[in-house]
Amino acid sequence: MFHLIIGFHTANYFARATNYQASMATWAEAERKVIENFSLAEFDRICRDIAAVGFQHIELWMGHAFPKFMTPYLADELKSIWKKHGLYVYSYSCSLGDPVRYPKWARLCFETAEMLGIEMITSGLSKEAAPVIYAMCTEYQIKVAVENHPEKHPDEIKAVIGDYGDLMGAAVDTGWFSTQGFSASDAIRELQDVLFHIHLKDVSEVGEHNPVALGSGIVDIEECVKTLKEIGYNQALSIEQETGKYNPTKDCAIALNRVGKMLNTQVKIQP
Repeated sequence: MFHLIIGFHTANYFARATNYQASMATWAEAERKVIENFSLAEFDRICRDIAAVGFQHIELWMGHAFPKFMTPYLADELKSIWKKHGLYVYSYSCSLGDPVRYPKWARLCFETAEMLGIEMITSGLSKEAAPVIYAMCTEYQIKVAVENHPEKHPDEIKAVIGDYGDLMGAAVDTGWFSTQGFSASDAIRELQDVLFHIHLKDVSEVGEHNPVALGSGIVDIEECVKTLKEIGYNQALSIEQETGKYNPTKDCAIALNRVGKMLNTQVKIQP
């Protein structure tokens, strides 16, 4: 039996505060509305909706745990809410910004993950920023999974990780590699030795990053899952579908069931 965590990325709700009147082009505005309208009651509703369709794990997006506003009290409240709904958080998804020029923001992200008790951060990262972030990884004993967005080839991610592979690894976003015209399954295979995390995402076309329901776009999801099985990947996989025009919860529930069947997996349950 194959063992793997399959979770829901809460960035799937980036357009929730706009009543799904958003797009990838208006991400910044939609994210701002999420942050401005956030409350513990809304987080409770988010966790309720995710758990109701069968998820037991989540990747927590920074829009729902913004570093600038995080306190030990708020962190404890958020933890109590996700635990109440039987959820476990395995990664904190954020932007570490420009750690070379603005290390204070990156440190806030690490402090937030620490307060929340999350042991891995997922973020894009430049090669120049890697030494700064690795020092913070060492200080906080928190891993960083480097996610591809503009990168067109896995070698670019390997160059960022460099000699820091004990605490820094790759987070393969299958949608972004496909947007860049690179085979997502090949990326998984090429990064298998440094692979910390997976964002399983489908997109509509090469050249434009428009997330769609898994299996309805250009990403060969079955081949990606097959590759994960072949390399023995046994960590976490986030179902990711940042749909701006409608609530993606139902699509993600279908994806959870479909991917679970592909893997013939026994999903890990954390205490």
